[in-house]
Amino acid sequence: MMGFSIEQLQAFVAAAEQGSFSAAARHLGKAQSVISVAVSHLEIDCGVDLFDRSARMPVLTAQGRALLRDAQAILQRCDEMRASAAGLSQGIETRLSVAVDAAIALESLLPQLSAFERAFPHLELELLNPTSQDVAELVSSGRADLGVMFEQELYPRAFHFSGIAHVEVIALAGPDHPLCQQEQVKLTDLEQHRQLMASTRTTGFRQLDELSGGRCWRVESQYGILALVRAGFGWAYLPRHFVQADLAHGRVKQLPLDFQQVDIQTGIDLIWSRDRPLGPAGRWLTGALSKGDAADRS
Repeated sequence: MMGFSIEQLQAFVAAAEQGSFSAAARHLGKAQSVISVAVSHLEIDCGVDLFDRSARMPVLTAQGRALLRDAQAILQRCDEMRASAAGLSQGIETRLSVAVDAAIALESLLPQLSAFERAFPHLELELLNPTSQDVAELVSSGRADLGVMFEQELYPRAFHFSGIAHVEVIALAGPDHPLCQQEQVKLTDLEQHRQLMASTRTTGFRQLDELSGGRCWRVESQYGILALVRAGFGWAYLPRHFVQADLAHGRVKQLPLDFQQVDIQTGIDLIWSRDRPLGPAGRWLTGALSKGDAADRS
C-alpha cells in the first residue's frame, strides 16, 4: 500500500516545475537534502523512478510525467480543502441559493457573479429561475437565500429589500391587435381592451390594479403573458429586453402611446428574509448587487 505524504508530493511537483532539486528547495524554503530524500521515498512508495538522474539536472521519466498530473491534482484539492476549512472556521456558508425572476436577464448579473466566484471560489452557488412571484415564495420558505425580482409597491414585513437596477418597460400587443392599427394610442384606447398582467400566489403582496374599463387577465408567468400577447388576447406592459427577439421578428409590436413622453422604468429589487440572517457570502453578494446609490428600503 502506498504511504506517500503531502510533503513528498510537494517536493516532487516543485522539483518538476522548478527544474532541479536545489531550485525546488529554494522555492519551498527547505534544504536540498530534504527535497531529495522526499522524492526518493516517493519513488520507493510508488515503485517507479520519477526522475532520470544520469544527467547534471534531473529529468522527468515517462512515469514521472504521467504521475506529475496526479500529484498536481492532489495538491490542488488539498489547497481547496484548506480554503474550504478556513471559510467554515470564519462562518462562511458552504452553499448559497439565489432565485432570479425568469424575465430578468441573467446577463445583467454576470459582473457581480464573476466577482463572487473570485471571492468565494469553493462555495456552491445555486441559481433558480422561477417565474413571477415564485421568487418571493422561494425566499419566504427558505428554499432560496436571496431573490431578484421586479419591484413591488408593498412588501410583507418578513422581507428586507433593496433596489439594484431599473429596466425599460413598454406597452405591446400582437401585430393583428386593433391597438396596433392605430397611429397613436390614448389611455382611453387601452381601457377598451383586455390588459394582460402578472399575478401572484404569494400572500402579502399587493396586486397591481388594472386600468379602469378594461377586461384584465392575470397570468403568473411573464412567458405566459407574452404568449397570450402574441396570440392576440390582449395588450401588456413587459420589459423591453424580455421581448426584444419578438419585436425583431414582428411577433409583437410596441404600442405608440401618445400620453407617454419618456421611457417607463420599473425597478428590480433584491430581497431576503428578516428571519434568516445572511452569512458572510450572502452579505457580500447583497452588497455587490446593490448599487451604491440604492438604499435598503425595508
